[in-house]
Amino acid sequence: MRPPLVLTIAASESDGAGGVQADLKTFTALGAYGASAVTMVTTVTAQKVHGTHPLPAEVVRGQIDAVAEDLRLDVTKIGALGSAAVVEAVAGAVRAHRDRLGRIVLDPVMVSAHGTPLISAEGAAALGTALLPLVDVLTPTMAEAAQLLGRPLATSIEEMRDQALALQARGPGSVLITGGGLEGEDVVDVLVHEGGTDLLRGRRVAGRRVRGAGTTLSAAIAAQLARIAGFDRAGELGEIGEAGTDDDMVTIVASAREFVASATENAQDWALSRTDGGHGPLNHLITLDT
Repeated sequence: MRPPLVLTIAASESDGAGGVQADLKTFTALGAYGASAVTMVTTVTAQKVHGTHPLPAEVVRGQIDAVAEDLRLDVTKIGALGSAAVVEAVAGAVRAHRDRLGRIVLDPVMVSAHGTPLISAEGAAALGTALLPLVDVLTPTMAEAAQLLGRPLATSIEEMRDQALALQARGPGSVLITGGGLEGEDVVDVLVHEGGTDLLRGRRVAGRRVRGAGTTLSAAIAAQLARIAGFDRAGELGEIGEAGTDDDMVTIVASAREFVASATENAQDWALSRTDGGHGPLNHLITLDT
């Protein structure tokens, strides 16, 4: 008897809006138990990133080894890694513990919401060569997808679809490119998966500058995948659908997007910072009774 288990491999963010902190909040909100391996420590506020401090690669690897050897993981979610050495260490850990890490979700974090780089150029290149072929689900922004492919930024839904397919060809079974960078009243994300291609539309939340939405989205996908694994253990997958372990990625991603939208809307009245402006957090507390 155990809850769904998810490991996050990501940066610690001091104000709690993104990184490991947002991942663990999301896992808890969606009924999963979260473990963590910290890749770097960031000094960050709503206004800016004051500093990034990558941890030694062997420290990151040691955390992953310890968790993988001890916990019965359903899913592993990977976020900001910071350096090529850490990317290589994480890739090595994935290869060593592939049968213990469950499904792997990669959020290829490269730049903060403030525009501050969160990975070196060498690290970004290593993401595409060493880690991308090893993961099951990839969730880049439009800018991250273009950088991983070495292509110009997509300017249309069709170009997003082409880039998602090109990334899928490199290994991940499913690729979700978030389309917040395209203009329009709706946000359109492109999902390519084993069953085909789907466009997921959602209303743009106007007037709200948030940080941690991409982190929360990938964490919510990881949590839902872990819950599916929990149903599988309990012999209850028939309640989810006939897809069984080849679960319906469209439903999982749509559910994760709904959580992010609700968490964004329900944080609009929050005033956590002493300073006006900047990028505020999401409200990960929305699933808790008040």
